[in-house]
Amino acid sequence: WGKNEDGQLGLGNNDSKNTPQQVGTDNNWESIAAGSTHTLALKTDGTLWAWGENVDGQLGLGNNDITNTPQQVGTDNNWESIAPGGFHTLALKTDGTLWAWGDNRKGQLGLGNNDNQNTPQQVGTDNNWESIAAGYFHTLALKTDGTLWAWGDNIYGQLGLGNNDNQNTPQQVGTDNNWESIAPG
Repeated sequence: WGKNEDGQLGLGNNDSKNTPQQVGTDNNWESIAAGSTHTLALKTDGTLWAWGENVDGQLGLGNNDITNTPQQVGTDNNWESIAPGGFHTLALKTDGTLWAWGDNRKGQLGLGNNDNQNTPQQVGTDNNWESIAAGYFHTLALKTDGTLWAWGDNIYGQLGLGNNDNQNTPQQVGTDNNWESIAPG
């Protein structure tokens, strides 16, 4: 329910709703998360689904078309967690790899460039990512060794790196290795 001008409710239309509405008829949804105007969900079979606004490729479907019904992202079935940002998306796989797609104008995908991506792209080669969180134009992540990493927009110092420079690859925040949870504003 709520605002639906970009189909982010997944109901097959763009009509806003003020009461709860069932999305389709599937009953194997495991988790869900919402970005600014797009939605992502994981099913119990490990598949990833997306719908809503897609102008920056944040749905990961290989195009920039808005969709108002759930669409499967690729064919992989080892997705573990999702974190949509303003107009970008991050996801972890069960093998500990980190993937990103969508808007990248501030480097928030962590791919070493500022190019938008409309399909999931692996962030580096590390396979020890444990937790992810996406802000509007920046990203935070924890590794299994307890280290904290940040990248993307840093105009206000939100990356915690001691400067205001945007970063387009993951940067370790300090040297501590006992970070437990993250929550970007």
